Amino acid sequence: MVWHSSEVTSIDPKGPTSGRTSYSRSGGRVTAAQGATAGVRRAPPRAADWRQPPDVGIRGLSRSTLWDDPGHGADPPRTQPLRARWDPVPPPRTRVGRKRTRSQRRRSAVGWFVHHYGWRAYALPVLAALTVMTVVGVINSTGSDAVPPDTAAGAGAQVTVTVINGATSTVTVAGPGVTTTVNSADPPTTGASPAVDAPPSAVVAAAHAGTALPTPPAAAADAAFQGVTMGLLPSGAPFAKTGTGAFHVVPGTSQPFGTGADHRTFTVEVEDGIESASADQQFANLVVAILSSPRSWTGGGQFTLQRVDSGTPDFRVSLTSQMTTRRADFCGWDVSLEASCYNHALGRVVINDARWVRGAYAYGGDLDSYRVYAINHEVGHALGRQHEPCPANGALAPVMMQQSWSTSDDDIARLNPGGPVSADGKTCLANPFVTPPHAS
Repeated sequence: MVWHSSEVTSIDPKGPTSGRTSYSRSGGRVTAAQGATAGVRRAPPRAADWRQPPDVGIRGLSRSTLWDDPGHGADPPRTQPLRARWDPVPPPRTRVGRKRTRSQRRRSAVGWFVHHYGWRAYALPVLAALTVMTVVGVINSTGSDAVPPDTAAGAGAQVTVTVINGATSTVTVAGPGVTTTVNSADPPTTGASPAVDAPPSAVVAAAHAGTALPTPPAAAADAAFQGVTMGLLPSGAPFAKTGTGAFHVVPGTSQPFGTGADHRTFTVEVEDGIESASADQQFANLVVAILSSPRSWTGGGQFTLQRVDSGTPDFRVSLTSQMTTRRADFCGWDVSLEASCYNHALGRVVINDARWVRGAYAYGGDLDSYRVYAINHEVGHALGRQHEPCPANGALAPVMMQQSWSTSDDDIARLNPGGPVSADGKTCLANPFVTPPHAS
């Protein structure tokens, strides 16, 4: 439909006989003329009737094309046009004096939760309450055993309890400058710190080789991996079960010690979150004391070692939590016995804190001797040494024998079939030192 200033033109789509009809308003009257496409001329409407709907075939400007006009005879029926609302949404009805039915009443948050979850709405709070009661009961049963005195929770300390299958797995105490995580199944601490309390020189001087064959623990064979009960972890003080996986270098350097032409540098590092700064320093001092001893790798005249705390060292001696040690990218857990290792890809000597605190059955409770062995053995790997078997029954075990698990060739062969050690019935005495001919 096209509008002009003084004329309106409309095309009627209702019949093939209708042509173009134009209406013009002049002098207060309306005249109409229909095109003669069908050969029929019609007189314009009377002046008095110009506001009325025109005759059949002449459709007024005010008439909608949506008339119900199914026929095209002389006098088709006339009905009202379809109407559209400006606002298609009807106005809201008043509800004066009207009450909602039950289905129309608005549910509260609690009612909606019960309606939506059904019986689970009652079961979940009950299970949550039982879980809290279980955790509280386990914590009360362990008392303060999980917190060594060096990391006691003071002002601002935060205690985190990890529960697995309804039992407490670990307890982490985060205090100012230190975070300690221990296994809740460990026995109560007697006040001894996991760190070395004695001077490093005294620890090295107290270490000694065994004088009798180790006695296996009173444990069933099915309680250990491949039945090697000697490889079980002894009971003792709590140790760091988990850490952050990141390490920090303990500050400190040393002069070169040894006379060998093969010069190696090393750092002493500790995993973040497993012990205090003072314990870090004690660990570092003991590592230096062990490696500088003439009964270690520098005593054979081949190696010279030096501690550094910056740059890129040849290897890193690292005290590591139990679970980080078990990671596949550290020592792994193919042999399910606690171990330390040397990871060549990382250039890292990994000292398992579980062994550092508890020792091994092969050493019969002699923790000082075991710590000397652990450092010498794993640093031996960093220097290129491989595992060795027991040379003779009753002889001193070579430092590169896997004494953390056993000093019996039969046990080692069972743990690593086809390895460098064969089952020959030989059992050695525990020995923490690098002794000839293995010193070179």
